[in-house]
Amino acid sequence: MARYLKGELVNVVEAVDRSGQPIGIMLIGTDEWGDKVLPIIIGSAETLSIKKGLGEVDFPRPLPHDLFIEILETLGASIDRITIDAMINGTYTATVYVKDSSGKIHSFDARPSDAVALAVRANAPIYVSDSLAELTEDVHQYLPPPSGKVEE
Repeated sequence: MARYLKGELVNVVEAVDRSGQPIGIMLIGTDEWGDKVLPIIIGSAETLSIKKGLGEVDFPRPLPHDLFIEILETLGASIDRITIDAMINGTYTATVYVKDSSGKIHSFDARPSDAVALAVRANAPIYVSDSLAELTEDVHQYLPPPSGKVEE
């Protein structure tokens, strides 16, 4: 059985793919991984949605993830947690756990980008399978160096 670590969204970095199309790279970290993160390539729409959920960008109309959270809340349900579970055939898998109005937990297969977009809006915890540690990379290759003077 997989062991899950408490994770966090470290950042969502905007980039371009080999054909010049805009993409995002979602960086998921855990305390156990130190300076390593799990980089997950996501679409530009999902990048915008996550950034909106974090309050980093404004968008005049509700995005699908905003609508979904509003529907859940209206029905007395909430996002309990999300998990990033595995990589299968080159694709990451995730699960969204929703608590209904009676307290019962339901699980739903999801793309990691959708799961994280919901989690940031609901302030729900993110968990990541420790089996994905082998796919982590150094966070510094994705983030710019700290600003400030470089000593010579």
